[in-house]
Amino acid sequence: MSDDHARDETTPAGPPGLVLRSIDHDRRYVLGFPLHVAITVCADRAGACIRRLPRASWAGNAGAIGVRLARAGTGEEVVRIEPSPVVIRELGTPVFSLDPGACRRMLIDVSSYLPAGIEPESYALAIVYAAPPDRVESPPAPIELAAPSPEEQKELQRLAPEIARFGSWGRWTSLPPDGGAPVADRVEAGDPLRFNRILRTLMYGPDPLCDVDPALLDVLGGVYAPEAHALRAELHAARGDAARFAEQAELIRTRYPGLAYWIDRIEAGQSELGFVRACRARTRGGG
Repeated sequence: MSDDHARDETTPAGPPGLVLRSIDHDRRYVLGFPLHVAITVCADRAGACIRRLPRASWAGNAGAIGVRLARAGTGEEVVRIEPSPVVIRELGTPVFSLDPGACRRMLIDVSSYLPAGIEPESYALAIVYAAPPDRVESPPAPIELAAPSPEEQKELQRLAPEIARFGSWGRWTSLPPDGGAPVADRVEAGDPLRFNRILRTLMYGPDPLCDVDPALLDVLGGVYAPEAHALRAELHAARGDAARFAEQAELIRTRYPGLAYWIDRIEAGQSELGFVRACRARTRGGG
């Protein structure tokens, strides 16, 4: 057998594609609040590099996310939405690259895909991620959509004008509050908004990042646990605690490699939290 023939049998033809490595989710969600799930994607072959992938995140899905939602009891499909990704760097569309051997975890909010009046019950949720010409779909994940408690309903009503003004939970979280007043949200373990409130506090809170107690992140379990470790790394870096930062960085790179890019950015001085904080400081100083 010739060397050329051997290469033909072992080397895949065509450009590399995507593989969905995992989907991570909580078991229960409260209707009206964010519905966060996380997908992790990687290249379908070792040593491949894939560029210009739409970067979906808790802040926005870049049109790259689709949803299949079916009733658990009957299999009746109640939501079927296809992705419609747009990747135009000149217009600021967020993109990322998968370097050889790398994977990427994306925590996304799909609550905006739920129809008004959807019944609280058990469902099977599948996520589609599209980065043309590639498209991957997760297996169905069992979730419960619960009705908000009276207290949660009051909070939804209180926040309704703000959410209408910002347009989504992601924009409410990522954009500066109206008037520029510091955010001082109270965060509790059972709060359906705990992740969003913590991010707002870290970006727009009254205290410098170096003074924020990492214990604030203890309420972030379940689907948020990997991101909680990355946020701890942010706070340890802000405090100048090199030893604890190194511990978190090693944990993420070994246990949650889909977030290794986050550690790389902190080490390169390109922290997104730091960027938001610096912009706030310039605005306050009139610079």
